[in-house]
Amino acid sequence: MKIKYDFHIHSGLSPCADDDMTPVTIVGYSAVSGIDMVAIADHNAIANVKVAMMAGEAYGVVVVPAIELQTTEDIHILCLFRTYTDLEAFYNSLEFVIIDNKVDIFGNQNVYDEDDEIIGTEKRLLLTSAKIASYEVKNRVEEYGGIAIPAHIDRESNSMLFTLGAITEEFDIVELSTKADEDFIKEYEKSYRIIIDSDAHTLDGISVRSEMELTERSIDGLWKYLKGDKT
Repeated sequence: MKIKYDFHIHSGLSPCADDDMTPVTIVGYSAVSGIDMVAIADHNAIANVKVAMMAGEAYGVVVVPAIELQTTEDIHILCLFRTYTDLEAFYNSLEFVIIDNKVDIFGNQNVYDEDDEIIGTEKRLLLTSAKIASYEVKNRVEEYGGIAIPAHIDRESNSMLFTLGAITEEFDIVELSTKADEDFIKEYEKSYRIIIDSDAHTLDGISVRSEMELTERSIDGLWKYLKGDKT
């Protein structure tokens, strides 16, 4: 079955995202836009994922637990998990560079409840790197049942391809942005399974056109696709 997806959306917890990017609003917007599966992948943080998953159950949208991890080389890697428990365990295994956020420079880092009310803020600046190198990420993610995907490789900023000059050999899935041109997509389809996500920081940036063919509309179906299992 064909599903629409966007697995790289930032909530208001990411300092570069709009404050109205609450988890409930993101999931509700996705539902009315016909998107079947989404992931909130905030920078080095997960505090809005659980509320998004609750909203997904209410709106009929599959919400995949996720985080966008920034490595010591400033490379972004999208990390997807089957359950929030797995995501949380992975997150708790990480160490981060601790620098206080300066709201007037970098923006708010808000945590929301199911009523879109702000219930807290993250004091640690989320734009700093975790203390883990890119070559360590895939094994660490897989220890917790997840899938690690180099993010937006078609861009220069925070891209593994542009930072290292290549996708390192352990990765067989890559993410392209919705701005990737057709020639770039075709080139990387030859060697990798690809996903195309928005990296949205505003509601109107969420992708309503990315599609994939799954055996079922579920995280299990997504895992089969990403693992290359077509049965």
